[in-house]
This record gives sequence, C-alpha cells and structure tokens, in this order.
Amino acid sequence: MKIPKGIKGTTVGDIFFTESSVAKASVLRHLHIDIFNQNSNLIEVKKKLAEEAKLAGGNAVMNFHYGQKTRDWRALLTSMRWDTEEWYGEGDVILLK
Repeated sequence: MKIPKGIKGTTVGDIFFTESSVAKASVLRHLHIDIFNQNSNLIEVKKKLAEEAKLAGGNAVMNFHYGQKTRDWRALLTSMRWDTEEWYGEGDVILLK
C-alpha cells in the first residue's frame, strides 16, 4: 500500500485511516458502525472498521469520522442496557495501490 503524499493518518490492523479525502480513489463501500459496550474506545472502533474494510476488499478508510453520542432513552429501555453513551465510526473503504 502506498500512502499518497500529504495524507495524514494512522494504521490499525493493516488498514490506513485518514480523515481526508484521497484524490482519484474509488469508494468500494461506505461503512458505519456503532459500539454499545461500556468503556469502549477509538481503537475498538478502528479495529471493527478495519475488519469490515478487509471484507470489502480495501486497505484504507478515507473520510473517517468518529465520536460518541448519547443513546436514545427508548433504546435503553428496549435493550435493557444501561450504557448511556455509544461510540460510532464511519468512512469510505478504498484500495490504495
């Protein structure tokens, strides 16, 4: 995998993550995940996305965004879980050559 000049990012599980867009890259698939486990973190988000990116045939995720959000109170009642926050991550899977 050759990372284009000027693109900053990190690698997790052999998958390159960047918040930037990569010029002339073809999107293989858009990914979005939610992690409901208490005490989750950004590494877990990236690991899950890396697994999905590999399954899609890619080796990089561009336009990567992540964060935490408060769970909807209805979801708390229906799932019988008491974690009030969840992590999310999303991005576009691409193949860097």
